[in-house]
Amino acid sequence: MAFPYWIPFENEWWTFTAFLFLILGFVGISDFTLKSGWISPEANRKWVHFLVGICVSASPLIFSSNLQPITLAIIFIFLNAFALKEEAFKGIHSQGRMSYGTVYFPIAYFLLVLGFWPYPEFLIISLLILAISDPLASQVGQSTPMPSKFKIWEDEKTIQGTIAFFSSAFMIVYMGGHSLFDYSNNYLLGMALFTAFGATMAEVSSCKGTDNISIPLVSILFMIGYFEHVSETGHFFNLTISASSIFLFLIILLFSVAYQFHSLSRSGYYGGLVMGILITLIGSWRFLVPLAVFFILSSILSKLIKNASFYKSKGSQRDIVQVYANGGIALLICIYDFLQPNAITFFLFLASVSAAMSDTWATEIGKLSPKKPVSILDFKQMQHGLSGGITRIGTIGSLLGACMLGLAIWAILPMPPFVIYGIILCGFLGSAFDSFLGATVQAKYETQSGEIVESPQDDAVLISGVRWINNDMVNLMNTAFVPILMYFYLVLF
Repeated sequence: MAFPYWIPFENEWWTFTAFLFLILGFVGISDFTLKSGWISPEANRKWVHFLVGICVSASPLIFSSNLQPITLAIIFIFLNAFALKEEAFKGIHSQGRMSYGTVYFPIAYFLLVLGFWPYPEFLIISLLILAISDPLASQVGQSTPMPSKFKIWEDEKTIQGTIAFFSSAFMIVYMGGHSLFDYSNNYLLGMALFTAFGATMAEVSSCKGTDNISIPLVSILFMIGYFEHVSETGHFFNLTISASSIFLFLIILLFSVAYQFHSLSRSGYYGGLVMGILITLIGSWRFLVPLAVFFILSSILSKLIKNASFYKSKGSQRDIVQVYANGGIALLICIYDFLQPNAITFFLFLASVSAAMSDTWATEIGKLSPKKPVSILDFKQMQHGLSGGITRIGTIGSLLGACMLGLAIWAILPMPPFVIYGIILCGFLGSAFDSFLGATVQAKYETQSGEIVESPQDDAVLISGVRWINNDMVNLMNTAFVPILMYFYLVLF
């Protein structure tokens, strides 16, 4: 199919204006129906989600460039954030649970039209999955008498709703594929199964509306990955699959073993599985191996240290937030490299992984220190477990972690020695930067008994840092900072 399919106005800004007022009209009608009490608040929100989702999915059909869709997304990002803060437009925000889905929706739209505009067919299908399958799953789950519930992360899901989501996502991809592509029935059947599987994993492992971002992004990346790695032969069971299928199997096996050995929580298992599959599909084995080295060696180290440390931590299981706090930036770099190939992007990816490994090893090996850590700012003693503290043995562990990753890369992937040195150096400096952030901006609270903690409690008072910056946010900031550091290292040397 040629894109755009139909241009309503010669000047596309007139199309944009009409599009904008159409969506604002849906929002206005939702407020009116909410106040009138014609339908329940939750049903009202679902209808807006459905209608707006259907509208934005048509963007590649009526716009020749992504300028107008990007502008539309930016307007609604700020409009929704304002509405949530001021408790306006209750027709799109009203529901019984805390959710930021209406804010995440335009963010997802922005990311899709910004990064994936050259893939209009996939863009349309992924937004249709979000528009149709997501509210359908919620409706089925809520309307089923005595539904079978389960929990992956924080939000409760239902077996019935999940089945509805998978089934509808499968049909959307399958029927959309027949409408937009000229491929055999069996080839599109395989794509529909594969994409529905990925979208369902994104949906069940969501929390507070994050599926409004994860569903369309995972869906479009799974479809692109399928087209990249699966060749059509005319027979479904004779599809020629690249060697990446072996790595996909190994990824599933690796995370399944980690889950059985309690290195991952249930949410961490699903999050890690999605991330591993995406990196394999989009970035190839070169991107997968360093992350696998980090995860395997760090998990083994954590198990070995657990019984030998001088203080007991709360647990070594990584949940989905910790998985993406350490590997999320690396995943984004991998996706960016696929969309905008560049010779040095892979080195930035390695630096981000090195930072995560260096910091993880500093924390784990630092537990062996019999002495209390000292603050990285003034070198005064701190209690064990608080962010911002460093020990001699932990600092050595930080350097060892970066060196271990550098050694693994040197042994597996041929590259100039100065790049390996940069990966080690930047990873080590990133660990120090992590400690600095932990001592300065990470939130710390004091309980009524005088104990200093890093998680908010009912009786605790914020005494330093920023309330929304926790350890996971610090890890994310660290893994985002180090690639920038690596870039300047490469430019200077």
